[in-house]
Amino acid sequence: MASLIAALCATTATAKAHPSYLTESYCNTLVEQFVDYGMRSLGKYVNENFKPQYKGGIRNTINFLNQRSEWLGECDAYLADTAQTRIFYDEQNTKAIFDAMKDLAKELQLVRDGVEYPDETGANNPRPFIKSRYETLATLVDQHHTRMLMKKQFQ
Repeated sequence: MASLIAALCATTATAKAHPSYLTESYCNTLVEQFVDYGMRSLGKYVNENFKPQYKGGIRNTINFLNQRSEWLGECDAYLADTAQTRIFYDEQNTKAIFDAMKDLAKELQLVRDGVEYPDETGANNPRPFIKSRYETLATLVDQHHTRMLMKKQFQ
């Protein structure tokens, strides 16, 4: 009996504590908001409003990416611990999306720090690099979205 109690105590001690607001429903809503509104907003910024000389917009976009990555990461850890699932379909896709978010934020930070991106004429043009990072993220998120739509269709 004592060994059973010790085993239960050891299991409880190693269980991770998660904030009470984390639920599967909350995490699903967070993902849906990121996939829909977040990516749409990010796409509009990258494709229409990105200007390297405006550091404030770049800073805000970096903060947006970092914040969403933190929130989604918290949900991913929660789902991995409680539901044995991942926030973006599986471990491989989740890692790829988080890496793409990090890569886009890093590239934006380089632009903000003043790193030059010379084009074929020698002019500073970071837009193709930023757009490429965004398109990688958008493709991965779109693949996730397609999987989720198919999953809902067959439920």
